Amino acid sequence: MNRERFHSSAQCLPPPRPFPMVRGTIGRYLARPWFDALALRLGVNYLFPLSRILHTAIACEGDARVLADRLQLKQALPDSCDDALTEVSIRHYVAKSAFERWKVVMFGDDLSIAGRIFSELRRQETAQRLLESALLFRDLRRQVAPIGWDLPTPRDFQEKYADFLKEPEKAFAPPSAMPRMVMSHSIHGVYGREYWLRYPSLLGGGENWVRCYEPLTGLEPDAPTFIFLQGLGVEQDCFQDREDPICALTEAGFRVLRVQQPEHAFRKTSGWFAGERTLARGPIGLVEFFRQWISDLSVLIDWVRWQRGGPVILGGVSMGALTAQLLSTVAWNWPDRLKPDALLLIATSGDVMGVLKKSCLTGALGVPNQLHELGWREEDYTRCLPFVQPAGHSVVPPHKTIMMLGQSDDLTPYKGGLALADRWRVPPENRFLRRGKGHFSLLIDLVRDPIVLRRLVDVAQAD
Repeated sequence: MNRERFHSSAQCLPPPRPFPMVRGTIGRYLARPWFDALALRLGVNYLFPLSRILHTAIACEGDARVLADRLQLKQALPDSCDDALTEVSIRHYVAKSAFERWKVVMFGDDLSIAGRIFSELRRQETAQRLLESALLFRDLRRQVAPIGWDLPTPRDFQEKYADFLKEPEKAFAPPSAMPRMVMSHSIHGVYGREYWLRYPSLLGGGENWVRCYEPLTGLEPDAPTFIFLQGLGVEQDCFQDREDPICALTEAGFRVLRVQQPEHAFRKTSGWFAGERTLARGPIGLVEFFRQWISDLSVLIDWVRWQRGGPVILGGVSMGALTAQLLSTVAWNWPDRLKPDALLLIATSGDVMGVLKKSCLTGALGVPNQLHELGWREEDYTRCLPFVQPAGHSVVPPHKTIMMLGQSDDLTPYKGGLALADRWRVPPENRFLRRGKGHFSLLIDLVRDPIVLRRLVDVAQAD
């Protein structure tokens, strides 16, 4: 691909913002365990409470009394909140208007590519400005819990999943009839041709949204498709484009599909920030997240099979990786066309209940103690295992499974990931074990040196 000609085209999105700090000398210092501790502290003490305040403020539509009531504040709102609520209301209106116009332009009006690009950039800019307005509530942060908890009791779990407790695999059965997939118009971006897919989620959660990237020169008949799943709380589509090694796989002939998670980005429930409802509802939130996303993914894989004859690779980071690995173990009785051909699992663990009970994130949020107070004991967690944790082997052969793990990761603990790699007999050349890397520094390492993606290309081309 001629990158110089591609970048200079008047009908292309501008180049994404690079990561010079990450790729350079500073990146080597960031990609260390101290950064993981800092990122966790910033997330729990700053990002979560500020995001919760922002999305509650959006749902309150500028009413200060409703905001104070919903957040259960014990002190009066600071004077700064009046101006902040007004600003948020304005930014929310602008972002919502830009999003609605973007949907009309991309899925309806037959505008020029330049017009579509303007609409895309406007959507990204206004969405990012809205999320950044969370900083306006920094004076209120210390009064607000990071999560609006709605944790279940063991009886709540048993009643909700009574129909599946004896046959958990039925909870993950793919749809008997696939919903209609709607494709947007396309634009020319830095990584090639870009377009969107939208289709209804059959287990609730409104519509699914998928951002698609293809080589500008077109796909070969046997081109691989990489379906990539983000981690919990990541809303990449709500920010202006950044340099992305995953999307750069189009240069190797891939089609890349980036899938929005349930309760994220365009799919959030009003009043909740990205991923909050999953965390807030503990085991039930986790199971519902997996069930919904796996159902959504089965529809997407079916669509891909009808489009192209190349391999389908399913991969993800953190919660995305946990979802991908679970799908690969519940798909044994699925039609062959719905089974992935290869897996890429980054920052994952085979001990998913251990992630819920023992990870540094749930520990910092106090989840294990709260669940214990609600009556959760070991036998109750055991009852949840078939719904969240890979049992048996994957439908993907070991030589088609790639793992990247941080040996200092205590959010999705490294031992659980290594045990899964051993159980699935992942060969040494497909194991990328990073010494001294934790959960977040491992992702910086992926940006600095995407060697694991080069291995993915080799595995895809081996067919």
